[in-house]
Amino acid sequence: MLLKLIALLLKENRGQQRVVLEAKYSEYASRVSALILQLCTRPAYHTDLEEAHTTLAEARRSLVVRDNVGATTLDLYVKGIDAYQRVLQQEKLMISGRSSDWTREVRKYAAACLVEAESKAAATTATPAITGAEAQSPEPQMAEHGLHATQTRSYPESSDSGGSTHSASSSAARLTAEETTVVRHTSYINGLTFLPWLDHDSNERFDQSDYFTDKDGLLTLSPKQQRKLWKWRRASQVYNKPQVFGTSGCAHIVQETVTDCSFVAALCVSMEYERRFGRQVITQHIYPRGSSGMPVFNAAGKYMVKLFVNGLWRRVVIDDLLPAAEGGRLLCTYSDAGDIGPSLMEKAFLKVMGGYDFPGSNSSTDLHVLTGWIPEHVFVQDQAFDADGMWTRMCEASRRGDVLVTIATGEMSSDVAGALGLVPSHAYAVLDVREVCGQRLLKAKNPWSSQRWTGKFSHADRKGWTAELMAQLAYDPATAEGNDSGMFWIDYESVCRRFDAVHLNWKPDVFAHGASVHFEWALATGPRQALYDFSANPQYTLTVGDVGSGKTEAVWIQLTKHVLKTEKNSDFIALHVYDSSGGRRIYEPRAAMHIGEYVNIPHMLAQLSATAGERYTVVVAQREKTKTLFFTLRALSDAPLRLEKAPEPAVVETVQGQWGSSSAGGNTASARYLDNPQFRLTVRGDGGGPRTRASGVVTLEAAQRHAVNVRVFRGGFLVTRVLELNTVGNSGKYRTQFCACPLDGLEEGSYTVVVSTFEAFLFSRFKLTVGLDTAFTLTPIAREGAGMHRRDLHGRWAPGSAESMGGPASECSARNPRFLVRTGRPTTVMARLQTPQADPLPLVALSLFEYDNGVVGGLCTSSGSYTNSPQGVATRLTGIGRAGEAAEYLVVASTWDVDTDSAFVLYFYSEGVVEITPLQT
Repeated sequence: MLLKLIALLLKENRGQQRVVLEAKYSEYASRVSALILQLCTRPAYHTDLEEAHTTLAEARRSLVVRDNVGATTLDLYVKGIDAYQRVLQQEKLMISGRSSDWTREVRKYAAACLVEAESKAAATTATPAITGAEAQSPEPQMAEHGLHATQTRSYPESSDSGGSTHSASSSAARLTAEETTVVRHTSYINGLTFLPWLDHDSNERFDQSDYFTDKDGLLTLSPKQQRKLWKWRRASQVYNKPQVFGTSGCAHIVQETVTDCSFVAALCVSMEYERRFGRQVITQHIYPRGSSGMPVFNAAGKYMVKLFVNGLWRRVVIDDLLPAAEGGRLLCTYSDAGDIGPSLMEKAFLKVMGGYDFPGSNSSTDLHVLTGWIPEHVFVQDQAFDADGMWTRMCEASRRGDVLVTIATGEMSSDVAGALGLVPSHAYAVLDVREVCGQRLLKAKNPWSSQRWTGKFSHADRKGWTAELMAQLAYDPATAEGNDSGMFWIDYESVCRRFDAVHLNWKPDVFAHGASVHFEWALATGPRQALYDFSANPQYTLTVGDVGSGKTEAVWIQLTKHVLKTEKNSDFIALHVYDSSGGRRIYEPRAAMHIGEYVNIPHMLAQLSATAGERYTVVVAQREKTKTLFFTLRALSDAPLRLEKAPEPAVVETVQGQWGSSSAGGNTASARYLDNPQFRLTVRGDGGGPRTRASGVVTLEAAQRHAVNVRVFRGGFLVTRVLELNTVGNSGKYRTQFCACPLDGLEEGSYTVVVSTFEAFLFSRFKLTVGLDTAFTLTPIAREGAGMHRRDLHGRWAPGSAESMGGPASECSARNPRFLVRTGRPTTVMARLQTPQADPLPLVALSLFEYDNGVVGGLCTSSGSYTNSPQGVATRLTGIGRAGEAAEYLVVASTWDVDTDSAFVLYFYSEGVVEITPLQT
């Protein structure tokens, strides 16, 4: 009915609308054909068999969601077994000559269902290694892909013929619960589920009597393909004698209408590698395979490709339906030698990437998917680019077969591109790297198999080519001129001048050891812009080699951002490595041994020289978070490696507070520093054994972009004067919005934590977090004079006056500025003297005397030694007054030097109401 409606609309529409309808008609017609084919060939018991498969998948999903075997899960297993039994009881099953094969197959499924139900019930506490990936699929995988907790994850370290396993990947390390959740979530890509590769996947069945049709449907076509599409054709309908990667090298591979030059370049360089070195790189990853390990043609049209996606090898099942234009020409990458391998590999790759309407990538990223080899992106036009160093690395590694190389152009005008024979923003495969006759040359291929370089050492260059050079490279430009296959030679200097990037993929098994971890970075974790605060960033401790050896080891650290949807990458990520951290968490983005550049590519690589036995901190950073992201972090070295989460403090407490007009006292040079919020930190012992020593960190985060600092002092009482001698921790220079103060070896007892802004009188909320490795308490400390009456009195010492008489060395010191205090009852008082406007600060002191009828009596209290602290001087809390009678006291503010010129402020606090007035001389 739908086809009839579209056909009717075709008659009534013209132009672009008609083109779209034609494409839809062809797409739906091919789907209907596939459905009819399935319906005509399916056996009578097909419905029951499908029900059994679906029920078993539901049972597995139930197991994953509930993390145990409950009644519902077991009921689903029983239901699946019943469905298999109905299949076995159907009479028509026994009519066909193939009945014995089908019977064995169905009984195998039933037995698998029974064994799984029993094993799951017996081991409900086992953690499923990767089964959770199924739960994300809208169409759960059927029973042929049973995922069991005993399976181990597969690593990409080996790509050589024979399927040998690299020592770094042979570990049977199990995924943690957190990693399982990550893998489960990131197995759902572009609307489809791609399960991690398991050990038994290589035993997949490919023989069947009918054509296999992928249950996930046809891949989405690009608009250009839709306009040209005639029909979807089987490989056997395209070629008379199709083969799968039976043709050596890459000369026969041609990119068609799909905008995936990066992938085709990656495919070409891989196939040329296999031809040159006789070692499988990608052909070992496509099934079915023959006895030689090479892939073979499957008449049923079912293939399975192993691709390295989101940190793991994954299984991708496809059929061999390929888009073709009228006349049979394929609209996808194809081989002009009749080899369907390139078309199948592209289809598997683009199934993961969302279809043939592919926006493009870079070849290093695509090669990582095909081979698992470590990607490195080198931007040629960067000022830091080392051309000679890059040539040496690339040339030597290429000769050994340790690297795959592709190059890419950037944007350029059509005139310049046409004159050079280059394509703007295009990827090229590098097939050989040679230094011959004093010339540094690369052999490259345009994935289009046409349009080649016309500059130096091209087919058009008659000056650069000498007889010796042509003999060494087996190349004749005169012969090549009439045969444009897209291949050309180009000198390295021209590459550095005309290309934007060199993409390298390094063979992982050149390293003896590896370690990896999968993790999530939730959007809600930490600030959106962690420009100053790394406290919530993902961090891992990397331990290299054995303690005490002192050897220097090469370490490569690769960070991969998982892709859930093919779209423009707007996430700018960087990878930093710290060498002076001892493997502890990093809280501020300070100096690092490796500071990564923020880039919007899925892979970042840090290459380090590490000291064996040392511990390093690896920090993942993001310029601005917009969504939850998932990553795989991988380290490689010839020395043994450990990669663990950077340790968090055992005990953490956070308090919220704010600075305001009366509580933002400013920095340590401010007279009001003591007004800043202060907290008592008490480290508790365990009551026995050696005295506890605590280590950890204090962090301070401001809501506003103010410069902030945190200091820790001994004592646990209100800090009224900053003494470096009394300081046990300091976050250092005032830093914008966030700072951290490390603490190491604090003894049991009490300490004072002071949080401050650089400028006084600022407003902002703040969050103070203390994290230690032992128990502690954190309580606010009341401000000076809290709950008491306060009077602010102003005065001045003036040179030549009667009130600047100096300190005790002066005979007239008692004639300094004085204030009379009267009270009719006992009370407690204290006073503070400050000179906030003086420069330089004078040495001052404050004293409280008894005073009776104009006679100065005994000293009640004083501020102690003369000092020029910015916070001034203060007396201790002192009791004055007598019950039932009036009493007088004298407060004297003095300077050490005679004739001091300075204003001052006297803050006088009392529990009860008292009278205080300046005493005129």
